Amino acid sequence: MESAYALASRELENIRMENQAEQARRHSEICAKIPKFSEVEAELMKNGTRLLGCILNKNESFEDVKSSIKALQQKKAELLVANGFSEDFADDIYSCTICRDTGFVEGKRCVCLKNLIKKHIGANSNLTEFMRGQTFEKFDMSLFANQGEGTDKVLKIMQIVCDTAYSFAENFDKNHENLLIMGNAGTGKTFVSSCIANHALERGKSVYYQTAFKLFQLFEDAKFGKGDESEAAEIVRYVYDVDLLIIDDLGTEFLTQYTTAALFDIINSRITSGKSTVISTNLAFEELSNMYSQRMTSRFRGEYKIIQTLGKDIREIIHQRDKK
Repeated sequence: MESAYALASRELENIRMENQAEQARRHSEICAKIPKFSEVEAELMKNGTRLLGCILNKNESFEDVKSSIKALQQKKAELLVANGFSEDFADDIYSCTICRDTGFVEGKRCVCLKNLIKKHIGANSNLTEFMRGQTFEKFDMSLFANQGEGTDKVLKIMQIVCDTAYSFAENFDKNHENLLIMGNAGTGKTFVSSCIANHALERGKSVYYQTAFKLFQLFEDAKFGKGDESEAAEIVRYVYDVDLLIIDDLGTEFLTQYTTAALFDIINSRITSGKSTVISTNLAFEELSNMYSQRMTSRFRGEYKIIQTLGKDIREIIHQRDKK
């Protein structure tokens, strides 16, 4: 999977080429309609050389040459307007006037390049359109406000979950944290994961989201040459390199000796390289230990911050609310 920076740089290069092609087309149109225009341009080039001579050799008046250039520029503008063009029709064309489509200003990335990088980072994230709309700003605590006698406890716990997830999304790249989200089905684990992913993307970090079932299917495709082997291998490499990996619904995958080893390698390698991972699961620690190994759960307990969602299935609550 090609890096977002490489994709953004290529897109910026295409923008430059398109603008240059349009500029060349305009120039041909002008010269065909105004033969005199080429003569004025030639004179401007000569005066540019003269100006350089003034700076290097001081062999003629700098101000005289500047005045001559100004007069020729004025003549160009008059010729354009007189023939139905705008004054700036022959000017260089830039989509970004800040950096002139170079992508950099004083050695730092221009806002146009940053925005292109963000776009391509998002494209690689594997988030669905629905998930892209799940943000911390839309974290609706009222969904947890009808839990019977345990409402106060659920609200308190889910506020802690929200606050912890936000802090993680804001700081994971600085403190190299990992996050394990545990809880029953329908209690908001995937929503929390989406919020984290979207906040990380907004900060310009690369994210890759995948369910455990699909992720290990891709790993097996790459290992055993099934399906689109090259695409699967590319994703496998990205899983190890991405800033933030999110594995959803751990425990739903088809468990084999290979998938267990692959999971441990992902977790261990990313810890070693300082890359952060979010894992969500419906399983309790005892079930995780039985399915994988105590060595795996030891990694979770020692290297992951653990949060536990609580409450009724919010999908059912939303369904009932929408029926009213």
